[in-house]
Amino acid sequence: MNSDILLADDEATFRETFAKILREEGMSVTVVGNGTDAIDAVTKQRFGVVVLDIRMPGADGIKVLREIMRIRPETRVIMITAYGTIEMAVEAIKLGACDYVMKPVVMDDVLTKIRQNMKYLDLQEENKQLKQELTRRFDISQIVGKSPAMQGVFEMIRKVAPTKSNVLITGKSGTGKELVARAIHSLAAQGNRHFVAVNCSAIPEGLLESELFGHKKGSFTSAIADKKGLFESARGGTLFMDEIGHMPMSCQVKLLRAVEHRQIIPVGSTEPIDIDLRLIAATNKDLPKEIKAGRFREDLYYRMNVVGIHLPDLCERKEDIPLLVDHFIKQFNSEMGKTCAGVSDAVMRLFMSYDWKGNIRELENVIERASIFAEDDVIKISDIGLLGSHAMGLSKEDETLQTATKAYEKEYIRRVLSKHNWNKVDAAKALGVGLSSLYRKIDELEIDSHKPKRSKAKKQ
Repeated sequence: MNSDILLADDEATFRETFAKILREEGMSVTVVGNGTDAIDAVTKQRFGVVVLDIRMPGADGIKVLREIMRIRPETRVIMITAYGTIEMAVEAIKLGACDYVMKPVVMDDVLTKIRQNMKYLDLQEENKQLKQELTRRFDISQIVGKSPAMQGVFEMIRKVAPTKSNVLITGKSGTGKELVARAIHSLAAQGNRHFVAVNCSAIPEGLLESELFGHKKGSFTSAIADKKGLFESARGGTLFMDEIGHMPMSCQVKLLRAVEHRQIIPVGSTEPIDIDLRLIAATNKDLPKEIKAGRFREDLYYRMNVVGIHLPDLCERKEDIPLLVDHFIKQFNSEMGKTCAGVSDAVMRLFMSYDWKGNIRELENVIERASIFAEDDVIKISDIGLLGSHAMGLSKEDETLQTATKAYEKEYIRRVLSKHNWNKVDAAKALGVGLSSLYRKIDELEIDSHKPKRSKAKKQ
């Protein structure tokens, strides 16, 4: 919600006195003394509410109102009018003003109207967020995977979603932890309410407590107004705390209280606030190790880990790679207006043998890049950048399956030789071929099978 207020009135005493009252109420106020400056202010900045005098020099209130409705139609405008200009106030309402007050102005009346319009803007913003949530909603079928590991994850999602139990999702970066959290939220009874996500590692330690639990005006130097925290924003819905393993110990104590008692206390307040929401946390850290190292509270771990869902690395579910590749190609076809039909056999062979340290996120990025640069209907090795040209040592023009197979075979034999310290007898056993067959492959593929010499360090 935009809580900035513009006060436009040519009476300096009223203008400054009322601005002081609004600031004491924790509101951000800009003051101007004529219509021209009012138009200029609205052009440069968005205001939630404008309090506008009908009679002003430069440009009268009606002209200013017309301009506000033209460039900032979402703004709530309250007109100030004298008895003799009541007809103009009615015209102002027809033009888009939401209310008017009569002179002499009663400060409390205007203050009440401002609060009512701020509440309206708050509800409007909440409605907008809910509509965005509904458009983003998806069912579990949109998480791609048919491997046994992922089927187990899907089963846990289905079982935990109807409950209000806390969930801890673990897995390395890029495995899809937030997708799982959103799936749980969407399948739950509160699926039509807010889903609020926060990355605990992205917020400085000094601000994290205020972001989560809110604060009261004056609780610290920059707290010029009361602020609602993310726990309150997610009330009735789901709060997803990503990277909870990075949360400082000082915040963990307050989080534990919130989890145990379903209450929060904003910074600078002594009054607890009841919360009714679903808590889902995620981490790429080994929390039992963090507990032993004294960096994470054991009691908080057990409170959050009522239901634990572990997401496997992509290299542990390689049978899902063709499905994921197809999913991302369709996604980027839609986004970029492309007509890519798939990837070549050489590319799929590379994908299936690659380690994918960045997991699904890395695969998605590779497909996105390839979709940008691919000139044909099929993505080739030359389209996938560093992964294709360096990661597996494949040539840049692997047009045929035979060429791709030879390039892969060459690189694989080199890796096995290196692993066995270039001992050809041991390498042949590991490859499951005879020694003579290995020598034949080395000659055929032109593999340098000699152990690389280490350069001697120069004496100083």
